[in-house]
Amino acid sequence: MAEVGSADMMVAIPAYNNELTIAHVMKVAAEGLSTFFADRKCVIFVCEGGSLDETKNVALMTDVGLTVCKMVGTYRGDSGKGSALRAIFKAALDLGVASCALIDGDNRNLTPDWVNNMLTPIAREGFDYVAPYYKRYEYDGTITNLIVYPLVASLYGKKLRQPIGGDFGLSAKFIEVLAGQDVWDVFVGQFGIDVWMTISAITNGVSICQANLGAKIHGAKDPAFSLGPMYLQVISTVFRSMAKFADFWKGIDVVTEVPVKGTALPWEPEPIPISVTRLVEEFNLGMTHFSSLYREILSEETFGRLEQIAKSEVCVPEGYCDFHMPPDLWARIIYDVAVVFNCWKGNTHKLIDLTSPLYFGQVASIANRTQDLGHAESEMVVDDIIRAFVNEKVYLQQRWKDMGAGKVCSM
Repeated sequence: MAEVGSADMMVAIPAYNNELTIAHVMKVAAEGLSTFFADRKCVIFVCEGGSLDETKNVALMTDVGLTVCKMVGTYRGDSGKGSALRAIFKAALDLGVASCALIDGDNRNLTPDWVNNMLTPIAREGFDYVAPYYKRYEYDGTITNLIVYPLVASLYGKKLRQPIGGDFGLSAKFIEVLAGQDVWDVFVGQFGIDVWMTISAITNGVSICQANLGAKIHGAKDPAFSLGPMYLQVISTVFRSMAKFADFWKGIDVVTEVPVKGTALPWEPEPIPISVTRLVEEFNLGMTHFSSLYREILSEETFGRLEQIAKSEVCVPEGYCDFHMPPDLWARIIYDVAVVFNCWKGNTHKLIDLTSPLYFGQVASIANRTQDLGHAESEMVVDDIIRAFVNEKVYLQQRWKDMGAGKVCSM
C-alpha cells in the first residue's frame, strides 16, 4: 500500500484456495481496468485468507501489466469472505479509492466487460452500489432463488435478482458506511457478508443498480448433496436483519424494479445435476424425525398443509417423485421460521439446520416444475415465488406482532 500510495479505482479479489483460477481473474480484471479506465489510477488487490494451496504465490507471480498496480496480502482475523472484505474496505479508504469492484477468486468466465459494467455506474453515473445480474442455470443458486431473493424483495421492496451473487461494485461513500458498522460476527464475517451489504445498501438509501454480467460459472454443486455452511450463515444473517430493520420493512408495501446497467453479455450456463429423489428423501427424513419441532415452529394451518404433502407424495421406481409445494405455503414456512428465529431461546444454529429438510422439499418442487422449461420460463416460476412472498407479507406482519418477535417473544 505504501508503494501504491493512492488510487482512483480498485478491483478487489477475496481469495481462498483459488490457485487454479486466481491468475485468470487477475489478468482479466487488469485488462478491463486498462481498457475502460485508462484515465484513472487503478489497482488490483488480492486479499487472501491463508490458503492451504499456492494461491498467494500464484498471485504474487502473476503479471498484470504496467498500467495497473498490484497488491497481494493475507488479512488478519477469522477466516471468511466477510473478514476479507473488511480488510478490503480499510485498504480502499486508506488509498482514497472512489470506485471498487469485488470479484470472486473462483470466477471462471470473467471478461473485461464485467469490470466495465460493474465500475462505470459507480465512476460515471453516480451509483453507490452495483449488484450483479447474472443468468444462471435453474438449479444454480437455489438458496438465492427460493429464500434470499424473495425475502429481500418482499421485505425491503427492491427486486435485486442476485442479492448474494458475490461480485459487486461500491462507491467510497458506501464503503465508508460498511466499514463503520460493528457487525463482523461469525456470520457477516463469512458467507453472510453479501446479503448484509445488499440490505445495508437498501436501508441506508444509497443509489442502487444492477450490472449485466452474463453467465455465472463457478464451482456450483447439486443442492441435494452440498448445502454446507452457506445456508446457515446467509439465512441467519437475513433473519437477524429483520429484527434490526423491522421499522423499515414494516412500512414497505411495494416492490420496485432496480435498473440493469451495461450491455447484455453472451452466456452459456453450465448444467448442474440434481437428484429430486434424494431431495424428497431428505424432506421425508425431516418430517419423520422433526415433526414435533415443525408443529411448534409453524402455524397450525401451515403444518397441516405440509403434513398433507408428506402423506400424498409418490415416488416411482424410475426415480421420479410427484412432489409439489405451493409457493404460498413455502412463503408461510419461511415467514414462520423467521419469526421463531427472532424469538428462539435456544441455539439458532440448530433451528436453521433442522429446517433444512423443508428447503430440500421446495428445491424438489421447483425442480419438478422447471425440468422441461427454458431459462425465461424458469424465471417466471421464480417470479411466482416472489409474488407469493409479497402476498403473504400480511401474514408475516401478523405473526410478528402476535409473537412479539424481536422483543419479548410469546413462545
